[in-house]
Amino acid sequence: SSGINAEWPLRPGFHICKAYNSTWIQFLKMPKSKELYHTILSSLHEKVIPHMQNPKLLIDFLVDSYDLGGTTSLLALNSLFILITEYNLDYPSFYPKLYRMLTADLLHAPYVTRFISMLDTFLKSPLLPAYLVAAFAKRLAHNSLQAPPHVIVIVVRVITNLIKLHPSVKRLVHRGPDHAAVREDPFLPAEQDPAQCNALQSSLWELEVLAEHYCPGIATTVKTLRKPTDEILVGLGLEKGYDGLFKEYLKMWSKDPPLEFTEPLTFNQSEFADIFTF
Repeated sequence: SSGINAEWPLRPGFHICKAYNSTWIQFLKMPKSKELYHTILSSLHEKVIPHMQNPKLLIDFLVDSYDLGGTTSLLALNSLFILITEYNLDYPSFYPKLYRMLTADLLHAPYVTRFISMLDTFLKSPLLPAYLVAAFAKRLAHNSLQAPPHVIVIVVRVITNLIKLHPSVKRLVHRGPDHAAVREDPFLPAEQDPAQCNALQSSLWELEVLAEHYCPGIATTVKTLRKPTDEILVGLGLEKGYDGLFKEYLKMWSKDPPLEFTEPLTFNQSEFADIFTF
């Protein structure tokens, strides 16, 4: 009828969104098992945030989760990053805490490929300062010396992408063996503040070590950094674990080895008279 407000069709949706927000916020305050807690964190960025009227209401929950460390921090990363990049969340501690998470032990964790994949995404912004990108590149290279081969391959590819996206970091690769930063590395691996670790004054000498790695895939990947290449980013190859790496090189090594350069057509017995008795 004429008495119905023209905005009435919008109201049910508005109230549903408001109820959806309120329900989630109240639910997140309730006690939860660790398994349920992790399930919620792993799905927030895809299944909850896109439908919320005001996703910034999740800030406290996500920041508290990020501060817990370990797997919980990892699962909170995606949602926090979405709030920072898409909803203008001001959270200056995001990258320093991410830097502290990047330890040598983490590169042996079962969730390492997921973490490195997210790290590759987080560091693609051209607005990041050079010292911060250099700090992550250096820490990745430094910790990769103790990492398993399939993780090293991924780490080197992330460093390759960082150098292509952030030209100011190229100096870390092009400093030769006679440079002071190579003879005596100023990098402070125990420093937890990326602004104070001296990464920008250092060099990526670790890549020279990895270039001599027994795994040929690592050596090949490192050598691509020495060549002038285009700006096309490399894929991380996250699907390859130890098993994938082993099968890949097994195929390479299982080919029939060449026994002679030129296949002989006849067998001349006299050529072997001095060696064998027929």
